[in-house]
Amino acid sequence: MSRKPRSLKQIQAQLSDQLRGTDHSWAEIGREFQRRFHVNARVAMRQARGWTQPEAAERWTRRWPDDPKTFKNFSYWEAWPSSTGYAPSLEVLDRMAQLYECSVADLLSDLDDYGAKKRPVFSQVREPGPAVGGVPPSRQAPQPHALAAAAPHLPSGPGVRFDPYFGPPPPRPADELGANPGELLSSMNTVAEISSLMESPDGGNSLSRRSALLNLSSLFAVAAAAPLAGADAIAPPSPAGRVDAPMIENTGLIVGGLRQQNAALGPSATVQTGLAMRAMMESVVKDAPSGLTGQAWVVYGDLAHLLGWMMFNMGQDEAARFYYDDARKAAYQADDYELAANILAAQAHLSMSAGDHQTAIDHAQAAEEAAKRSPSRRAKAYAADMTARVYASAGQGARSLAALERERKQMQRIDWAEPGAERWGFYGPAFYWARESECHLLLGHPVEAADAGALAQQRFNPAYLHNNAMALARRAQAQVQFGDVPAACRALAEAARMATLAGSVRLTTEMTRAREQLAPHESETIVQALDVRMAKYRRQRGSADKPGRASASVEEVL
Repeated sequence: MSRKPRSLKQIQAQLSDQLRGTDHSWAEIGREFQRRFHVNARVAMRQARGWTQPEAAERWTRRWPDDPKTFKNFSYWEAWPSSTGYAPSLEVLDRMAQLYECSVADLLSDLDDYGAKKRPVFSQVREPGPAVGGVPPSRQAPQPHALAAAAPHLPSGPGVRFDPYFGPPPPRPADELGANPGELLSSMNTVAEISSLMESPDGGNSLSRRSALLNLSSLFAVAAAAPLAGADAIAPPSPAGRVDAPMIENTGLIVGGLRQQNAALGPSATVQTGLAMRAMMESVVKDAPSGLTGQAWVVYGDLAHLLGWMMFNMGQDEAARFYYDDARKAAYQADDYELAANILAAQAHLSMSAGDHQTAIDHAQAAEEAAKRSPSRRAKAYAADMTARVYASAGQGARSLAALERERKQMQRIDWAEPGAERWGFYGPAFYWARESECHLLLGHPVEAADAGALAQQRFNPAYLHNNAMALARRAQAQVQFGDVPAACRALAEAARMATLAGSVRLTTEMTRAREQLAPHESETIVQALDVRMAKYRRQRGSADKPGRASASVEEVL
């Protein structure tokens, strides 16, 4: 049994060995590397052989001693046609082809084909057309035959990428709630009372559309909780003023529905319902009999934690801090270290975003300590996840990668078929790859960041628009950093499209960072077209999600 790869170089070596073992040529392997690792043809052919630039230069010099080369020569040739590279001559290309055992054309396959049929430039980033149920088509490209042949045990359907740690993503049930938000909205539109909410009196004004989503907030929460509860779990209403176990349990399920709604539509469409529920839960905790007090505190803590997370996404850091402190007090009242670890990790994230790296590290380490006192492997894995993130933000790469390794080991011990606490519904392999992508981005490893981001996109529930948009925005940053401007524009355009329904201040910040990194390419047609498309999406989103909302006072949301 082969060992799990721990670095990008090991992943590349394993993939190259698999492909060579199934009689693929070096040219075919180079094309797969070019697609998977987002590098140009000359870099791909060298990486397919497992050589660094100095190693390639050494082999060149050994073969042609009268024409010695150094790693700088290879660096210039591989950077071309960017302004930092030098164009290799035909003689150089011929010798590189001999060295890599491919054709000269294989070394130039990343360049434009000017004989191909001309298409409008913005066709590369245009909004997907209408689809059944209002859901856009899949964003992943079909899997090349080379990878399918190298890994015959993996599904060969479209969009399946090689995942070296967690294997292929599990198929989603056809009736999975939230997998198709367009169908849910369509079915709601057939109900007269709901239909009247969704009709825009001004002919499609974006604020009316946002208001309709806000009005549907409670409906989404209850709908998301329904399959979790099941018919048997819905107990008759308790007598007035009485708090019993079914009431607390069902309240917890509704909190779970709010969490799913937040992942799908973002905090703006969820926070008001959450605030109302918190006011109700204060009475529940106060009136709960002694035998149910701990359970009531857990539900209260989960809800306060969710409110803190939504405030954080909305740019309300002071309010987020208030709710996180409130949630942590509830966790200690309930003596629930699993919940405490989750909240401490969130507080680490908040401190990291404020630039307070030392406090962020302290909170992350406290989260790992709390997780050790819990039997939950998910808590242990997630605490390591946050530790990786804060160390990456502080520029401590070795510690960040070591924490990712701890997280991965814990995740590989989790039985994913066994349901965990509802609070971990967001957590899984997709979340891990999104975090690895973010860490590599923070550490200045754009190729690794983009590749991990692609694996995250493959596994995320497509209905979770906010999570998908965040991953796309970070992937766009990575892609522009290694020079793939068209791919960055496509990712950023799709993130902006999703943000019209699931926007937040934090998502806007990530998209702004990606757009700022495209500044050197502003003269390119595709970037100008991207700006037009993003301006259109901002108008659709309306003033409800403008960053200026973040300046509201804490009293407005406490």
